[in-house]
Amino acid sequence: MISMNNFLIDVNVLLDAIFKRDVKSVVVLEKLVDLGRGLYITASMIPTLDYFLKKHKADKNKFKDIFFGKFKVITSTGKEGADAIGFMDGEDALIALSFKRVCPRGVIVTKDSSFESFGLTVYTPVKLLPFLEDSTPIKDRQIPMLDLQAEYRHMLEDIDHAILNTVAETKYILGPQVKEFEEKIAEYIGVKHCIGVSSGTEALVLSLRALAIKLKGQEYFDRSDEIITTPFTFTATGDAILRSGATPVFIDIDPLTYNIDSKKIRAYLARNSSHVVGILPVHLYGQSCEMDEIMAIAGEHNLFVVEDVAQSFGGMWNGKKLGSIGNAGTFSFFPSKNLGVFGDGGMISTNDDKLAKLMRMLLKHGGKDKYNVAHIGYNARLDTLQAAILLAKFKYIDEFNEKRRKTAEIYNKELSGINGIVLPLNHELSTESDNLYHVYHQYTIRVLNGRNDQLQTHLKERGVSTMVYYPVPLHKMKVFEGKMKIFEGLENSENASKEVISLPMEPLQKDEDIAYVIKSIHEYFKN
Repeated sequence: MISMNNFLIDVNVLLDAIFKRDVKSVVVLEKLVDLGRGLYITASMIPTLDYFLKKHKADKNKFKDIFFGKFKVITSTGKEGADAIGFMDGEDALIALSFKRVCPRGVIVTKDSSFESFGLTVYTPVKLLPFLEDSTPIKDRQIPMLDLQAEYRHMLEDIDHAILNTVAETKYILGPQVKEFEEKIAEYIGVKHCIGVSSGTEALVLSLRALAIKLKGQEYFDRSDEIITTPFTFTATGDAILRSGATPVFIDIDPLTYNIDSKKIRAYLARNSSHVVGILPVHLYGQSCEMDEIMAIAGEHNLFVVEDVAQSFGGMWNGKKLGSIGNAGTFSFFPSKNLGVFGDGGMISTNDDKLAKLMRMLLKHGGKDKYNVAHIGYNARLDTLQAAILLAKFKYIDEFNEKRRKTAEIYNKELSGINGIVLPLNHELSTESDNLYHVYHQYTIRVLNGRNDQLQTHLKERGVSTMVYYPVPLHKMKVFEGKMKIFEGLENSENASKEVISLPMEPLQKDEDIAYVIKSIHEYFKN
């Protein structure tokens, strides 16, 4: 089977297939659709297509509904147009240049033997058909953890339009797209306020700083103030506590969920409650912490709760969206997240009017008026351009989260019989009405008996990417030396760091790629 996944269909082939003028063109197009390959035309081809639809008195609305469910339209830029005019066939050159920008390893299907290809592979329908009918396994298969190029191509029309409009408007700082995005996410999560910020890290820092101002009437917490969190997370979680002035208290995880163990939170507070001001639970890998218990503990001890939702956008606990349960929720829109942007971005959610007001001041240098500030602030705004991209991508979030869950279901079913690995907990839950709605930012298994590195090497040799999140628990990092407290042992976190592997989790991942990952894991354990 041909290994290339993206095909530009030249208008001559497209018209032959639409009006059934050539059997080979019809068969090739049907085969590409059946195989789930990416199909593209360029915006420059639309006038020709429109002319022939009118000429044949076709139902354009019906055609549009069917056609644009299968094809993506690539925007052609002015520079590509200027470059194309210098070639013998400027129309073909414009098509090829536009396609190559989006799909640098794509295939052009055309009947024009002299098509300007700029190094892209070109096939006629007759020559392409044998490759599509070849069932030989693909050699040198490469399966990434996440294919951001595929995600861009899936929604390129929305994203290109959003970017071009925003650039043309020139409202680059706190433009209308920022407010629109904040309002849409607030409605989606179910909170009164969402505040766009420059990163997930700054979302954490601003939340804790605002809480210090509100609760203590001072810019920062004191070092004697303690905030409970997990050591099995990204550095930013613990670092934000230090930056807020407080001391992180690392409490071990539940080895089945990888999230902070609420029973150990309660045990710590039974002995050491006098200096604790808050809890910072991390919903790791897309799975919620036990929020009912954490909120109950917080209520009993008069503590704030800031949810770290960086990996769990769209996830739920007991019917509530994560980020709507604690005093505040913090989100990252780093490119690899379930909802990711083209750079850095983040958000804070809250139902607390005073906190929201303080957060908005802090992200703009600390004041309502930038020339007369009240607090030590930051330049931590969410860029308008990133907000526009997030608005374009947001419409796909539920679809993509469901695709992640479907992939997880396949992994669960096909890997469940392997002795030597532990699958994610609660994987059998599959509906939004369940207590836990896991959105699988990562699909993470544990490899027992010290075979973690061996399996990772085996998969790498077969072209399967994997990652370890996280190889070093926070309490082992130099930055926290002398600035943290540890409750009892953190053996579960330390063991997890040596045993976890995250498998490819791509919402647009093809069934054959999922099957290949599973087959490669089975091969390792058989040997």
